[in-house]
Amino acid sequence: MKLLKGKNLLLLAIFLIAAAVRFYNFPNRVTFWSEQARSLVVSADYIHHKPSLLGQPYFIREDSNSHILYSGALFNYSLVPLLLVTNYDPVIITVFFTLLNILTGFVIYLVAKKSFNSSTAIISTSLFLFNDLMIYHSLFIWAYNVLPLVGILTLYFSWKYTHKNSEKDIFTIGLLSGIGISLQFLFAPIALLVFIVNFIKSKNKILATLLFGFGMILANLPMLIFDIRHNFYNLSTLFQYFLDTLGGESNASFSYYYLLPFWPLFAIILGYFVVKIIKWDRLVAAFVITIYIYLNLTSQRVSFIKPTGMPEGINTSDIDKASNIISRNVKGEFNVAEVLDFDKRAYVLRYFTEYKYGKKPLGETQYQNIKELYVLSQKGYNFDKSDVWEVYAGGKYNVSLLSDVGKGYAVYKLTK
Repeated sequence: MKLLKGKNLLLLAIFLIAAAVRFYNFPNRVTFWSEQARSLVVSADYIHHKPSLLGQPYFIREDSNSHILYSGALFNYSLVPLLLVTNYDPVIITVFFTLLNILTGFVIYLVAKKSFNSSTAIISTSLFLFNDLMIYHSLFIWAYNVLPLVGILTLYFSWKYTHKNSEKDIFTIGLLSGIGISLQFLFAPIALLVFIVNFIKSKNKILATLLFGFGMILANLPMLIFDIRHNFYNLSTLFQYFLDTLGGESNASFSYYYLLPFWPLFAIILGYFVVKIIKWDRLVAAFVITIYIYLNLTSQRVSFIKPTGMPEGINTSDIDKASNIISRNVKGEFNVAEVLDFDKRAYVLRYFTEYKYGKKPLGETQYQNIKELYVLSQKGYNFDKSDVWEVYAGGKYNVSLLSDVGKGYAVYKLTK
């Protein structure tokens, strides 16, 4: 019973409330849209078609030679057992990422407690768990959602290595850095910085370099094998994209999610200063914490009734039902499309129709000379004047309403 007294009881309450914030009305709040569907499609293809040394393509990342960048395969292979265990249900798969986010909060607590004290650890954990971006990211499937955990573990093992110079720790740091790069290419500068810091602190610099490098290679082994067999395609494409970016010829831009590995560090730093405020004036500190939690829980990124990463008025259940109706209606070859945003090839419909309902659409570029096309759009969409290639490439269609979807949307059946 002593374990449930004082700060331990407070910590337990924090995690229970954080879990409640995430799991309340969970099925209706999960975001399952283009990025999530493409991730699961690639992973499901490993099962139903053939394994690959590559992960998913970066949807809008091409170099000036029209070569597409690919992520590492590690993330997509990690989804394979989740697909099999959950029977391809994206809502249940998302539970894993929600729990992963909560686990990251617990790791933050352990690291902050070891580095400072239990008060700093509790405050830092609270700031992380009740951050609007972390709540938002905990409700959908995405490779980048693993980066906060990678970041805090890299920080911990680097701190540990500078004190003990353990060979196991420097290998672990290299492995984590490789995982970070596999998840996000822009983790590479972080990995370089991590290596430099640990290299300076190492007593046996040659061994440290070899172990760090071995960990990096192991985490990216599938892509490395692919590159060796294909004239270093990924490396050359990434380098060309880098040159294009320097020359202003790429579509690269900065976004907050490139900083996700640092989110735990930010929480610990902020927690450290909040503890300083507590020592100065507890009332002021309580006010600051209350305002922080209120602003984050009422943020536009957090909703307790709907997903915040899908078109307004649609949730995952709506897409599932629409896909079911499409699958029961098809009579032969067909394809799917949507006109709501950039994802014209409707990966969400592709995923459900093929892997949940067993009806495989035609390929992602096969929109000419097809007899059946199912399109997710706003109700009343004018197909005759559509400027979407996936819609007009097949020529003139007869348009009929198949089913309403969500609020203000519908699936239309286009036939010849």
